[in-house]
Formats: sequence, structure tokens, C-alpha cells
Amino acid sequence: MIRLGHLSDVHVQVDFLRRPNPHRLGWRRAVAQLELKGLRRARRFDQAEQVLARIAREVSDREVDHVVLTGDLTSLALDEEFERAKAALGPLALDPSRLSVIPGNHDRYTVNSARQRRFERHFGHLLVSDLPRHAGPSGYPFVRLLGREVAVIGLESARVPPFPGLAFGKVGPDQLRRLEDILQAPELSGRMLCVLVHHAPLLANGRADAWSHGLRDAAALLRMLAGRPCTVHHGHVHHRYWLKATPEHPDLFNAGSSTMRGREGYWIVEVDEGGVKQALDCRL
Repeated sequence: MIRLGHLSDVHVQVDFLRRPNPHRLGWRRAVAQLELKGLRRARRFDQAEQVLARIAREVSDREVDHVVLTGDLTSLALDEEFERAKAALGPLALDPSRLSVIPGNHDRYTVNSARQRRFERHFGHLLVSDLPRHAGPSGYPFVRLLGREVAVIGLESARVPPFPGLAFGKVGPDQLRRLEDILQAPELSGRMLCVLVHHAPLLANGRADAWSHGLRDAAALLRMLAGRPCTVHHGHVHHRYWLKATPEHPDLFNAGSSTMRGREGYWIVEVDEGGVKQALDCRL
């Protein structure tokens, strides 16, 4: 059995308005101030680094075998935010055998951050695949084999938003084709699959997320995974929930926002080759 820790949307942030030459950071981040300051989002995540460091210590103390972090490590995809998130994760951030991570839409917040592969520059050492023949040019999907029972598959759904406020995602046909090949790989025979994607395939009520916020090709992804021993782990929607498996979809775990004031926490999910054995909602 594998004990899997799942956290998401930790949103480590810096106040770039207090940095030298803030006007150089672009119009997208300027527009983002309406949400960060006007709607007090910045206040809801003002302890993100401290909470993330506490979670990293807790999952180690609770003998979690592997941790998955399903995106939005940052608020505005600044190098300093990535550096602070990495520091808060401590030893976890250095060891791909203990941590798997994928980018969220906030980690691809600007055209430059995506073009420069800023997320990969800081966390690329955690994206190495045990089945590299199936990875696309960008490195996704990656596969991590855990013991003899479980395989973690990391997908990228994050895209640079056309405009702040539009936060939809898409896995895309190339990754879906590669995922289909992965599912047939002999190395995955008899293993439980834990699939990571940032955007929510379904909400807690079993419905699709809004057009402006959801995963555009969720239906195709879920059809591919339905009926298999599988979990899907995601974030993006800032509420933790477990949508239990049906014939139409596998177990879906949303870690919500692990560092958001009033909603701090994470999942511990125990799985083996047969499926989910137990899931603990760990609230701080």
C-alpha cells in the first residue's frame, strides 16, 4: 500500500508593487492587483509560505510515501515566488522519489513565464519520467513508478490565460494520445494509476466547471480513465472534496487550496493496486 499526500494551490506570493521598478512586470500583473488588493486575495494567502512549510513537515512526520502537488505554486509566476515555494517545501523539493509536481495556470501567468519555462527551471528536476519514451516535447505526460503497486502520471493543463479572469485549461490531443499509449504500457500492468491535472474535471456536485474556469477536454480524459483502478488528483477550485468513482469517472480528489486562510489542509490517500483504501482530510 502507498500513502499519498496531496496538496495544491499554495499560491506563494510576493508584493511586486513594493519591488524596484514594478512597472516592468507587465500589464497582466497590473490587472491582477484588482483581485489581489481590491478583493483581498493577497490577504487570504499572506501566510502561504509558513503553512506550506508546516504541511511539508507534517507529511514527513505522518510517513507519507509520496506527495503530489497539483499546481499553482505561485501567485504571479515570478522567479522569487518559485524560489520561496521551493524553500518552503524543504527537502521534499529536492527528491523526485518523494514529490511529484505539475504547473497550474498561475505558474503560467504571463507569456514570458510560459515561454521561458520558468516553472520547469525551478522544478524540472521533479519532472523526470520513468517512461521517457511517452513524454512529449514539453516533458508531459511524465510517469513515476512507486513500488510495485502505483504509477503517478503528470499532465499539463495550464495555459497562459488570454486575459486575467479567464482560467480554463486543456490537456490537448497530443497529451491525450500519449496518455492512451501510457495506459497500454506493460510497465503499468496491474498498477493503480494516480493521474495529476491542475484543472478540475468535475466539481463536487458532479457537474462540469464553468467554461471560463474549467478543463475543456475533461470529458475525453474521464472516458479514457473510467473503469480503471485510478484516482485523479487536481486543484484549481479552492475547496477540498472527494468525488467518489462511478462508471463514468474514477475517484476525483481536489486538494482545494492548501494554504488559503480558513481552508488550510491536504489529503492523505491510501491506495494499492486495487484502488482507494482510505482517504483522510487533514485540516490544519
